[in-house]
Amino acid sequence: MQTSIPAPTAVATQAINKPMRVLMVVDGRYPTTGGAEMQARLLTASFAAAGHAVQVLVPHLDKSQPVHDSVDGIPVTRLSYPRIKGLGAILLNVRFAWWLLQRQRQFDAIHIHMVHNLAGAAGWLKPWLKPQVIAKVSGAAEFQGGILDTVRSRSLVHRILRRGAQRLDGYQCISRRTASIMAQAGFPQRRLHYVPNAVDLKRFHPPAARDQGALRAVFVGRHVAVKGLDVLLKAWALAGLPEGSRLTLAGDGPEHATLKALAQQFGVEQSVEFPGVVQDVPTLLAANNLYVQASHQEGLPNAVLEAMASGLPTVATRVSGHEDVISDAHNGLLVPPADPEALAAAIRRMAADVALRERLGASARQFVETTYSTDAVLASLLALYRQPSQPECEAVRS
Repeated sequence: MQTSIPAPTAVATQAINKPMRVLMVVDGRYPTTGGAEMQARLLTASFAAAGHAVQVLVPHLDKSQPVHDSVDGIPVTRLSYPRIKGLGAILLNVRFAWWLLQRQRQFDAIHIHMVHNLAGAAGWLKPWLKPQVIAKVSGAAEFQGGILDTVRSRSLVHRILRRGAQRLDGYQCISRRTASIMAQAGFPQRRLHYVPNAVDLKRFHPPAARDQGALRAVFVGRHVAVKGLDVLLKAWALAGLPEGSRLTLAGDGPEHATLKALAQQFGVEQSVEFPGVVQDVPTLLAANNLYVQASHQEGLPNAVLEAMASGLPTVATRVSGHEDVISDAHNGLLVPPADPEALAAAIRRMAADVALRERLGASARQFVETTYSTDAVLASLLALYRQPSQPECEAVRS
């Protein structure tokens, strides 16, 4: 079902015009090509361009990078900590807590990207923190192996961090499914806010002219099992497309070598390209005429949104995340997950119908412009930052 965030209200519009001091906390490497990290970088640069004062705080994971840095002209601080398994994470949380307590008056809002250890630590500090503290829930990273994974609930550290994360002022849920899982996990419903990822429409846009000759399909992302790339390769083999058709699987990951072997096994190695990590993704998307994503699960798929912003029609699996952005036969095609025959049929349909590709691609761009522009997402986040802090005594379910 097609979904959207509300248009900016008068309050949100006023918020855009009034500068804020925002601390972006990224619980991972920065900068890097990961989806959550790239989204944090886009938001940080967009806030700064709009006249807000922004800083970035991250763990010092890559020792080749300086403690004090500047990325896109925005100050970045990396917190050092001893790399000792178990103890290192605890000491990082302590250092993070002390850093926030010492500098909190410099900020009006703290936005933590991903609900991991640092979100849990910030939650326990909330009674002493004046700024509004918001955490972004990306999806699978938190629910599978993270502090929101119910399977890990027997761990004392897990329970402490989870309980802390429940004390924050609000949660940016990037998909409807994410918000639903958070509510079921005991997070207060009124603190859950659907604010999707933003797309840089200046960077991702349709080319002046797109070659609609032979089908050239593309996927961009991590080569991991959840992306269903083995299913995509089988579907590509089953599609039986004319000579000249190409499939590009850009990216890298633990499944990379296996996927190359599968391409040979399925007899499609001549029509499938594995370029590795591609730095210039907009140019790659402009050079193709179909985007395909066969994921078994998604939060909010940045790669799909970027493809749609580039005017590409998309064939994707009918899973939450994809269903948030793709309306079947309106701005893309949806097929059942783990069904190579259905995926192959959709690819064949796209290959045979240029007019369909052009219509779906134009609708995809229009949808992203309306719903996922940086202006719309920034307005929603600024309104969220300005909400009154939540009562500390509000009960949450463990």
